[in-house]
Amino acid sequence: MRILTGSYNHSIDDKNRIRIPAKLKSDLFADAPDKDEKKFSLVFHTGTDGCIAIYTQEAVDRIFASFAEVKQSDFEKYKAVRKFLNTFETVESDPQGRLVVPPMFKKHAKIKKDLVICGTVDHIEIWSKEVYNEYFGVGEMNISDINELVKTLGL
Repeated sequence: MRILTGSYNHSIDDKNRIRIPAKLKSDLFADAPDKDEKKFSLVFHTGTDGCIAIYTQEAVDRIFASFAEVKQSDFEKYKAVRKFLNTFETVESDPQGRLVVPPMFKKHAKIKKDLVICGTVDHIEIWSKEVYNEYFGVGEMNISDINELVKTLGL
């Protein structure tokens, strides 16, 4: 899989369907041997800070691998795993390559109509445009903000 970057303005239709931008979808499935641009499935997760995080099944399998070690007798950890797993849902595309955003995720991300879909290294995030603009301060970033980000990231 390639590093996922870029942000794209989109909207959700009246039937709660979205399309993943072609560039992001191509990069997301770059290593998939049986890549089908029209029919695919992705795993939705209630992401942090009010977004929806979307992963391939392979990425989710890597995230979940360590959970196989958690024993039911370790009640607190097992309970945490169960709660965490309930924040994921596999969504199949329709024949036109659209994904229906499940109601729980639409509500979590406060999506009404306009959204921003962005690549975030190893997964995709979907944001309500309003929440995205507020969170990232769109239009407010200046050169000193960028310099501070570079320092924070150790670049």
